[in-house]
Amino acid sequence: MKQITGAPAWAVEKLRKAGYSPANVMDPEIAQWWQWYAATGDFYGADEAAGPSRPKACKHLTLHPARMAAEEYAALVMDEKTVISSEDADVNDWIEERMDGFVGSEADSLAMAFALGFGVWAANFGGIVGDSSAAATASIDFYDAGQAVPLLCDGRDSVSVALVSRVLVEGRPYDRLQVHEPDPATGGTYHIRTRLFDPWRHEGEVFLDSVIADLDTRSTRPTYAMVAPAISNSYEDATPCGVSVFADAVDAIRLLDETFDSAYWRMRLCQPRMVVDEQALAIDKHTGEVKLGETIDQRLFKGVSGPVGHDVPVTVFTPDLQAEDMERAINNALSIFSSKCGLGPNYWSFTRGGVNKTAREVVSDNSQLFRNVRRHEKAVEEAIARLVSGAYSAEHALRTGAMPEDVPVTVTWDDSVVEDTEAERAMMKDDIARGLCPAWLYPMRFYGMDELEARRLVGSFDGVPEEV
Repeated sequence: MKQITGAPAWAVEKLRKAGYSPANVMDPEIAQWWQWYAATGDFYGADEAAGPSRPKACKHLTLHPARMAAEEYAALVMDEKTVISSEDADVNDWIEERMDGFVGSEADSLAMAFALGFGVWAANFGGIVGDSSAAATASIDFYDAGQAVPLLCDGRDSVSVALVSRVLVEGRPYDRLQVHEPDPATGGTYHIRTRLFDPWRHEGEVFLDSVIADLDTRSTRPTYAMVAPAISNSYEDATPCGVSVFADAVDAIRLLDETFDSAYWRMRLCQPRMVVDEQALAIDKHTGEVKLGETIDQRLFKGVSGPVGHDVPVTVFTPDLQAEDMERAINNALSIFSSKCGLGPNYWSFTRGGVNKTAREVVSDNSQLFRNVRRHEKAVEEAIARLVSGAYSAEHALRTGAMPEDVPVTVTWDDSVVEDTEAERAMMKDDIARGLCPAWLYPMRFYGMDELEARRLVGSFDGVPEEV
C-alpha cells in the first residue's frame, strides 16, 4: 500500500548537496494526515496479537471520514460545470487545447491537496528538438504533498519548488527530481532543471540525450502553482504549505469510526442464537463431537445445566439491538465531524443518505459551508490563474522568444450547491423582461462568456434569452 511520509529522503539529500534549502517543514503533519486519509495509522492498525501465521485483524472499522471530507470539498469547489477561460482569444484557445478535460481529471488531485494540505500543478514542455523550441507544447502534471519540496518562498508565496516523480524514458523507469526556479543570470526567467536517478539506488545521476537538463522557459512567470485549502497554517510560519481540511477534526474522526465500529459489533453480538437440548443435536459417532452445519455455525449452542434450556428443547436468545440508539449515535458523530471540518452541522446523515437536498436549505441552514466553499474557491482560483499564466507565458516565449505582457484568466464556479442558481436565473430573466438589465448579461453570468460573445449571442432577438 502507498505510504506518504513527506518528501522522499533521498530527494531532500540531493537538494541539500546541490546547495538548496529544502523547506519541507510540514512533513510530520503530512505523514499524519495521510494515515487518517488512507486509514493506515495506529487507530486502524493490525491486532497486536496477530503473528506471521495468523491473519491480521483491524482494530477499528472505518467509514473513511477523512477521505470523505477531502473528496466532498473537492467536489463542492470544482466540478464539471467549472469553466476556465480568458477574455484574450489566444489564451482562451490555448486553454481549450492544452487544458481540455482539466477540471474533470483533476478532481482527485484537488481532493489529495485538500487532504494533505497542499499539492502542486506544474508545467512540462515537449516538442523541443535540439536548440529549436518553435514547436514547444505545455502539459500539466499534479504532484501531491509527498512529491513536492518547497524551496525558496517569500513569506507564504512560493518562489521555487522541487518535484519528485517516477517517469518512463526510452522504455525504462527513472526517478525524476525536477526544480522549477527563477535564474538571476538570465534576468529572472524560470528554469526547469531535471535530474534522473536509478529508482532503486538513487546514487549516480543518469544522463540521457532526450532529457533537457536545464530548460530556460524565457518567461519570468512561475511555471507551477501550489494549491492549498484556504485554512490558516497554525503549525509553521512563513511556509507556502497549507493545512488539511480535516486537521481540526481528528478527534471527531476517532469518534465517528469508534461509533461505527461499535455499531458493527452490536450487530454481531445481538444476532439471534438458539440454545437446544443435547438430544436435539447430531453427534458424530466416530469423534463424539457435535455436528453443526455451516449455515448455523455460531448460532446454535448446546444447553448447559441451569435454568436456561432446562426441560425446554429449544430456547431462542434474541438480545435488543437498540437500533434507534445506534442510529442516533452515528448521526451525532457525523454531525460533529462535518461541523469540525467546516461543512457545518448535519451535513451528512446516516439515515437521510446525504447532504441537504436543496441549495436553499444549504444557504439558510449552513452559513459555515457557504463561507468556507467561497474561501476555498478563491484559493484554488488563484492557483489556476497562476498555473495558466505561467504555462502559457512559457510556451509562448519558447515558441516566439517573447513573453506576453498579460495573461488574463477567469474561473467561473458552479455554486449551485451553496447558491440557489435556479432562483437567480429566474430573477435575471424577469429583470430582462422588465427592461431592468440587458439580455447579454445573462450568458455572461451563467455561461462564462465575455461581453462581445454575449452581445453577439443575444443580438438577433429581444426579450428573455431561452435556456440552452
